[in-house]
Amino acid sequence: MNLLMDIRGVDFLLGLTVGLGLGFGLAVLLAKVRSWLGRSETGRLAREVYSLKRRLAEKDRSIGRMISETERLAQRLGQGESKEKMEAGGKEA
Repeated sequence: MNLLMDIRGVDFLLGLTVGLGLGFGLAVLLAKVRSWLGRSETGRLAREVYSLKRRLAEKDRSIGRMISETERLAQRLGQGESKEKMEAGGKEA
């Protein structure tokens, strides 16, 4: 009876191992077959979307830099005009 229990345990472990191996192997095989059978268009579109998002982020950063530079120049220009007004007002008095 004890020998029969050992055989069932070994059979269970062998079956589990073989089942997991086959399941993993079939999943990998299915992924390869799907990529071979025309999923390349999906991959191409996914790469294109990634590229467009990256380019959009670069443009956003560029626009942000231009806006901050414009604001900084406007502040400097505004400070220069206020100094000129103060100097002009001081000369008249």
